[in-house]
Amino acid sequence: MKLRRILSALILISAVSLASLCSAATLKYGDRGDDVKEIQEYLIAQNLLHVSADGVYNQATVKAIKTFQSALGLAADGVCGAQTYKLLWAAAYDKIDVTTYKPGDYVPEPPKKTSETINAALNIAKDIGEVAVKYAGVGDVIKLGMKGDGVVHLQKKLTKHGFYNGEANGVADAMTIDALKKFQKDRGMAADGICGRKTYAALDKEEKPADLNESEFSSEPPDYSRVVRVEATAYSAAQPGLSAYTASGTLCRRGVIATDPSVIPLGTKVFIPGYGYAVAEDTGGAIRGHKIDVAFDTVAECYEFGRKFIEIYILD
Repeated sequence: MKLRRILSALILISAVSLASLCSAATLKYGDRGDDVKEIQEYLIAQNLLHVSADGVYNQATVKAIKTFQSALGLAADGVCGAQTYKLLWAAAYDKIDVTTYKPGDYVPEPPKKTSETINAALNIAKDIGEVAVKYAGVGDVIKLGMKGDGVVHLQKKLTKHGFYNGEANGVADAMTIDALKKFQKDRGMAADGICGRKTYAALDKEEKPADLNESEFSSEPPDYSRVVRVEATAYSAAQPGLSAYTASGTLCRRGVIATDPSVIPLGTKVFIPGYGYAVAEDTGGAIRGHKIDVAFDTVAECYEFGRKFIEIYILD
């Protein structure tokens, strides 16, 4: 009898614990507590929530969750279920890039929740949010409210494209984000007002002279100083594990090649038949001697290019 009572008590405790875990896994309008406060801090870190994290799942939180869900291809119901929480946690801790994420991409599992992990997450999430709105360097993901050299860089690029006519003051205010959204919409991108890798690539690509690749498929090269026969392969920043930046610190994009600097120095301008003009801005561990790696914007283009022996024209 005593054993039966103990077993019954254990079953009851387990049921209560399971119910607690289940309720914590789905947060919705009207809920309160540290779980809500935690996701609010993550939303603040993503510049989606612009009020304090008070632990109350209010209309502002619902709206912010919907915006986040919509941007990442989830059903925008405003409810923070297990999948939404997982992505929100991953985004806040830079486990995923929200500007390139697609449904089906790998996302690591967040740590199991305990009172200790929730408190730790609250503190770290707050730090993430504070850092995020304080400074943005060149090449960082830029969102509403950020400040820094990266915002100046963005504002100048938007000005060159005719979308921003304000001062390059380094503050990602409403005027800057509005200009960014207009640029994204004009280029056929998701106008989310977040400047990430794809937007940077579009800004850089469009800054090239209009006729940069007019001879892309021409058999007639421009004036050149010498011809070099090379083994050419292709790569893209979209490939898993590859950096978005070149060895020169520029964004990896179409129009860039990786070379062995002892053969083709960095900064050298070249013309590649079937590809167009390019600049040697990158290097690679396997790029030695008369080998080059040609950058593309997509992995599909890399496969299409394949591996080939070609003659390239040195323009300098």
